[in-house]
Amino acid sequence: MFKKITLIIVIYIFIHNKAFSNINRDRILNYLESFSSLSSKFIQINNNGDILSGKIFVSRPGKFRIEYEQIPLLLISDSKRLASVNKDLKSINFHRKNENPLSILLFKKLDMNEVKILKLIENESTLLVEISSTNFEDKGIIEILFETKPFRMKKWTVFKTDKTKTEVFFDNLQLNKNLPSKLFNIELEDPRNIPFQIY
Repeated sequence: MFKKITLIIVIYIFIHNKAFSNINRDRILNYLESFSSLSSKFIQINNNGDILSGKIFVSRPGKFRIEYEQIPLLLISDSKRLASVNKDLKSINFHRKNENPLSILLFKKLDMNEVKILKLIENESTLLVEISSTNFEDKGIIEILFETKPFRMKKWTVFKTDKTKTEVFFDNLQLNKNLPSKLFNIELEDPRNIPFQIY
């Protein structure tokens, strides 16, 4: 009799936890698909312990801008190209967007054939989810930390396959705010585009 009761309790806990996980999984996916734009101040901790701060802007699909305060670096994507601009050196370099696991969050609709949830950890006041792209699994994974009361993103952590990680903490995160298109205009930031002057 005791064994039967124990088995029933174990089955109940398993079913209850699985249902709870599915509810939170859907809650996370709905949140990640709920916004067209994102803007926030941030604090970034690099793998070597360096701490940087700045502002991030995302406009879906595919556009983003990251400005740093301590270094003369600007990262900008216009949905077709990704560029890094060094303001001091007046140089610009172009990269492939899929080099970073964060690229999977640049599109409002998350295709579950292409997005894989690797881990979901539920605590009393937080939810932690690990996500990877099935198309670019060799690029690494992204870990997202959510507060549950109220439900909102608090941190991104990017783990690359070279064992490095970058943590990004959000400060005053705002969703669905109108963002000017010039924020994502690479030509406006290209230091090679020096206006011709007549003397």
